[in-house]
This record gives sequence, C-alpha cells and structure tokens, in this order.
Amino acid sequence: MIISKFYYLRKNLYSMAELVLEQVIMLGDALENDDYALANEIVDRDDMIDELEKENDNLSQIAILEAITNRNILGMGDVDNEIVLKKDPLRFALSAIRITRNMERMGDQVVNCAEVFRYKTIRPGIFKKEEPMGLILSRVTTLAGMAVESLVEEKERFMGSVNTIEDELNGLCDEAFKKYRESEMNKTEFADVYRIILALERLGDYAVNVAEELVRLNTGKDIRHLENAKPPKV
Repeated sequence: MIISKFYYLRKNLYSMAELVLEQVIMLGDALENDDYALANEIVDRDDMIDELEKENDNLSQIAILEAITNRNILGMGDVDNEIVLKKDPLRFALSAIRITRNMERMGDQVVNCAEVFRYKTIRPGIFKKEEPMGLILSRVTTLAGMAVESLVEEKERFMGSVNTIEDELNGLCDEAFKKYRESEMNKTEFADVYRIILALERLGDYAVNVAEELVRLNTGKDIRHLENAKPPKV
C-alpha cells in the first residue's frame, strides 16, 4: 500500500512540474509573439495546476503518516545514513510538500504575467526586440527547465548553474526596471511592465527554491540563505 502511495505522489509531482514548465514556455511564446489568445489560454490552464496541488497535498499527508508507521517494515532502521537520505519515504514526502508549494507559486507568477499582458497596455515587440526583456525570458525558462529536470531525476546536479543564472536574472530585472523607469512610457504601461518584471523575477526565485529543496532531499544539507550566514570579510 505505501509503495503505491509514493508511486502516485511521484507521478503527480512530476506531472505538476511538467505542466508548470509548459506554462513557462507558453508564456515566453505569448510575450515574444504578442499572442493574447495564448495568454488567455495560460490563465485558463491554471486550474489544472491548482488541482494537482490539492492532490499532492493529500497524497503527501497520507504518505507521511504511512511512512512513519511503516519505517521498520521498509527496513529504514538498519541502513546507513546515505541510503536513508536518498531512499527514506518520509523525507521524500516532506520535501514533496515544499516542492509542490514552490511549483504552485511558479504557476501563479506565470498567470500573473499573462493576466497583465492580456490588458494590451504594453507596446508590441517589447519582449522580442528589446533587451533585457528577451534575456529575462530566456533565463526564467532555463531556470524552470533546470528545476523540473532536476526534480524528475531527483538530483541536485544543476545547483551551481542555477545560482549563476539566478544572479544573472536578478541583474537583468534591475537593468530592465531602470531602463523603463527612465523611458517615456506612460504610467499605465510602465506599471504593467514592472509587474511582469517582478513576477518573472519571483518565478525564478521559486525555481531556485525547488533546486535547493532537491539538495536537501539528496544530501540532508539546508543551503538556503548560506550567503547571508557567511561572516563578513575583514
């Protein structure tokens, strides 16, 4: 019974991740091609992500209870720490809750962008012809792809690259904000461009959260906020 629960949890988690990545790719296409019908489709598809989130939450809670009561049956009491880290169903179920939350928030940011874009207040071509907006879309898609691939493989191998791309994304978002703040955009257009920039930056942050959770799942190390914890240089 417990094996089937974890099978369905993994299956749903992967389905949710792939659906979120599809939404990110569709968003890039909608923005770059000024495709407002596609933006509407992105918004409509968000219900599928929400349903998977609910299913994953329920499956995770059931899996946690079953893992606690069946740890000895699964042999988790007599194995070395490395196997426990990578094979412990309780650890996976707890991580699945955190990953599900971050995936759902990634989906929310995609929808936030699509909803703003379909107002048609932003001039055509800005996301395809102007830098740094095109670069921002590229970095966001790459981060989402790395997070999903790492999740499906249950590995943390992209972590270094993820941090590098996140830094690039943050710099590009700052650059874009300054560029359009100093441009001749009217207030409504600038406000909507800024909302999209902010949502894309947050989308990248949630993708990084998924990658960080995979490090914790595979190694037991919590690497969040490590830079802030470093002592100041003298």
